[in-house]
Amino acid sequence: MKTKFLIISILLILIIFGLRKSFAQPVNQCLPSEINDLIKVGISTNDFSSLEYKEIIITSDGNLTITDKSSNINIIKALPKDLIKVEIKNNAFLISQNDKIIAENISGTVEIKPETGFFLQIQGLKRGGKPAAYRGIFEITRTPGKTDKFSIINILSLEEYLKGVVPNELPVSFGLEALKAQAVAARNYALRPRVKENSIFDLCDSVQAQVYFGVNTEKPLSDKAVLETSGLLGLYEGDMILALYSSTAGGYTESYENAFSEMGSKKFPANPLPYLKGKPDIEGIPCLSCEEEAKAFYTSVPETFDNASGYFRWQRSWTEQELRKELNAGLNKYSNSDLINPKFEKNTDIGRIKKIEVLSRGVSGKIIEVFITAENGCWSIKKELVIRRIFTNMGKALPSANVVFVPTYDENENLINVGAFGGGLGHGVGMSQYGAGYMSKNGYTFDQILKHYYDGISIGTRPVFINSQIKQPIKEKFFSPTGKADLLIDNMQAVEKFNFMINSNKIILTKKYLPRGKIRMPLDSYIKKELNEMVFYPLEQNNKSIKVWVEVFKTDE
Repeated sequence: MKTKFLIISILLILIIFGLRKSFAQPVNQCLPSEINDLIKVGISTNDFSSLEYKEIIITSDGNLTITDKSSNINIIKALPKDLIKVEIKNNAFLISQNDKIIAENISGTVEIKPETGFFLQIQGLKRGGKPAAYRGIFEITRTPGKTDKFSIINILSLEEYLKGVVPNELPVSFGLEALKAQAVAARNYALRPRVKENSIFDLCDSVQAQVYFGVNTEKPLSDKAVLETSGLLGLYEGDMILALYSSTAGGYTESYENAFSEMGSKKFPANPLPYLKGKPDIEGIPCLSCEEEAKAFYTSVPETFDNASGYFRWQRSWTEQELRKELNAGLNKYSNSDLINPKFEKNTDIGRIKKIEVLSRGVSGKIIEVFITAENGCWSIKKELVIRRIFTNMGKALPSANVVFVPTYDENENLINVGAFGGGLGHGVGMSQYGAGYMSKNGYTFDQILKHYYDGISIGTRPVFINSQIKQPIKEKFFSPTGKADLLIDNMQAVEKFNFMINSNKIILTKKYLPRGKIRMPLDSYIKKELNEMVFYPLEQNNKSIKVWVEVFKTDE
């Protein structure tokens, strides 16, 4: 298969220079439809404790148009600085303008749209220490299953959304290449979140998804990172990856299946993902699944990509009485969890702790399962997040489950205290943000950073399926930092003719150049070291489909 793929690539290199001249003819006069994903973001309260409201006040420095979406009737066009209050009473919206009621008994969604070039503000809401302001529009909609509660949904383009994410997920001091890596990972996650937890929006604005603080926290350098990775995603075998990331891996990332449950269920462990495999930053560090290796690693300070993090190494300690109190609180809080076995009975006191044993660790030393033996019973606890939240210290969850417990016993073999030696902050799967910062400052480019943390990936555009049923050509824009790119065509259905355009150069591929299978077509002679535009035209053959995408950085062999 690789030999055939290579032959097709070489053949296309030879013919591509003639394609522009031979096929420079109109292929479709219909205007293309640009892929411009709109992201729906649920906006949290000031302390991020809730995504639900009973009333809010919205304003803007420009005009505002308020529309009842159920009837598509404009309620009012507000003037700059007007205060628009939205309340919910008897499960219907009441809207006031500068304290004067202008509409009531609205049961459907309310849309609030600012004048072009202006932003939306929520009175009293702050992000990053500044008054919150947002691009795009707001939809105010009743919270499903709740009475007299509503949600604020910010709807905006993906690229605008990323401007409000990247500098809040990663300090701009980490450098441009780290910011670019973060932009790509965040773009992936926005389009493919691990779990969609709410039916009315795609993502929330907190650490539960991605930290999104809006326009007032945007920074020039992170804006540049978003622009210079426009349209680019991490791909594995032609599909978007689940681009997980966390603050600090501790020098050794973890495999997906050792930290997460199955998407959309509580099944643990999850099925492995081939591009999310745990690995050390530095070659030669052994697998840490054994207790001795984990203890040696997390009680030492080796040189890794994560050393600059304040959570690279950390310690906690409890007396037996302190740990018993914390475990009682944690086990009671999560008594309904399927990850505690046997089921923990609510309001139970575990009694004096006798032993804590780690039964299973991941490749990074992350605890997969821990066993507690106490005076009043024994319990197994699984999954890193549950373990972190049950083994609290002074009421706070452990920074990570990359931790080694060191007990101390008295002369009668009674447990008297427990020390914890750990490393990292967060789940440790995928990209380490502190590691990305180190790599950026030490000459790595963003594609190298991404390929270090996500095994076997390429970097390119969102794959699309083209058939005869699409009404308009599909347009994609993407940035090429190198001035190089390949078109990948998955022609498993043996399509015999395919038309596309790259930067105004129209190309028609006929049956001769469209063998069944996967095809790589170099586009270097058409690519600019800036934003490029690709247009894919509908197929002429009925009942057939073709999958296409552009690859800017190939998979490392």
